[in-house]
Amino acid sequence: MTWWRREARTLAHSGWTYAVLWALSRALLGYEWANYVRYIEGDVTYYLGQVTNATSWSSSLVEYPTPVAWALQLLWALTGGNQGAFVWGFALAMVALDAAMARLTWRLSSPRWRIPAVLTWIVFVVLMGPIAYFRFDMAPAVLAGAGAFLYRRRPALAGTLIACGAALKLWPALLVLPLLGTGRRGVRTAVGFGVTGGGLALASLLVGGWERLVSPLTWQSDRGLQVESLPATPLMWLRAASPEPHWVVGLSRYNAYEISGPGVEGALQVASVLMLVGFLLAIIVGVRAAWSMKRTTRTVAVVMLAVILIMIDVNKTLSPQYVLWLGGPLAALIGGSEDDSPPSLGWPVMWALVGGVLAFLTQVVYPLRYGEIVYGTGTPGAVADLVIRNVFLVAFTLVVTWKAWSQTRRRRLEDARLESLEIEAPDGVA
Repeated sequence: MTWWRREARTLAHSGWTYAVLWALSRALLGYEWANYVRYIEGDVTYYLGQVTNATSWSSSLVEYPTPVAWALQLLWALTGGNQGAFVWGFALAMVALDAAMARLTWRLSSPRWRIPAVLTWIVFVVLMGPIAYFRFDMAPAVLAGAGAFLYRRRPALAGTLIACGAALKLWPALLVLPLLGTGRRGVRTAVGFGVTGGGLALASLLVGGWERLVSPLTWQSDRGLQVESLPATPLMWLRAASPEPHWVVGLSRYNAYEISGPGVEGALQVASVLMLVGFLLAIIVGVRAAWSMKRTTRTVAVVMLAVILIMIDVNKTLSPQYVLWLGGPLAALIGGSEDDSPPSLGWPVMWALVGGVLAFLTQVVYPLRYGEIVYGTGTPGAVADLVIRNVFLVAFTLVVTWKAWSQTRRRRLEDARLESLEIEAPDGVA
């Protein structure tokens, strides 16, 4: 082997190579934001307005769990309430989480698959676009991915991370289900999740009161039909194809674009049924995983993806940043761990590619063609992009859910006994 081939091979397997790639790709996202889609920071300025006018640490952003208000109040205090500093501080916090996930993926993946795993995360975020840094959904995406990676090494910490994700968006609490079980890992995960989640809930109750504790649930139940959601998709297509303006899209008091007109009430009823069915299905899949045969990092990631996709699909407020939640578990799916690395990746790589397509189509929908979708009667080409994204989303959900079901067969008594007696990995992370 010639010297330049040796050097190229060394470079290709060096963590610094992917650190540079990460930095360059994030600089590209920064350039896109600064020159083409600056308006996506609107949600961050909304957060600033909410915390600036707050009468207490818990009175703002009632549509989110109380710890979100605390975190943003802290950022407001650190930036002195200056809008530019607040926006930059928020974005840099999300960039730091992004970098932490890339680093964790490199360190905790199976050595054989760490390169495709870290590339999965790097490319996925690029395809999502700069919105990844102007919504706090980066946090639950990273926490879910970290929980999957740490499930075998640090189960209590994995449970703690999932609880923190639930403190930001509530529904990520379902992601703890595939981490549970009758073995010692499951017990440690439950303790980490219960202590952290219970502590945050109690603190929220003591500081903000009961009404503030449950306000995210009541807020969501009162919302209308967001234009990107699956139940709204047929109506959005009819609106774009119809010569008459039967449907109207406008910015609601919930800071979201919602559709009104013929069929919307029926679509909302369908959305309510879908939410109930989807929630129950996510619980069943998660519980089935908890009682499955001996689990691996890869199996846990599959079930997490299924739960996330189900909850995205049935949400009547399907915002574009929700797709970002897939990134962490996809990286864990590819990286696996040293004790469950397969001879080839096969379908996990295919799933990563499909996830990348979904991320890119989501960026096309918002922010690149969002104006064409929501203004007037909608441009048919832009609305077609939304329809295609949602069809891909449903198809991917069906495939992933089927795989999660097939990989979580009911465990035998002997498997449960062996897991309860297994020797845990050391707490230190290699």
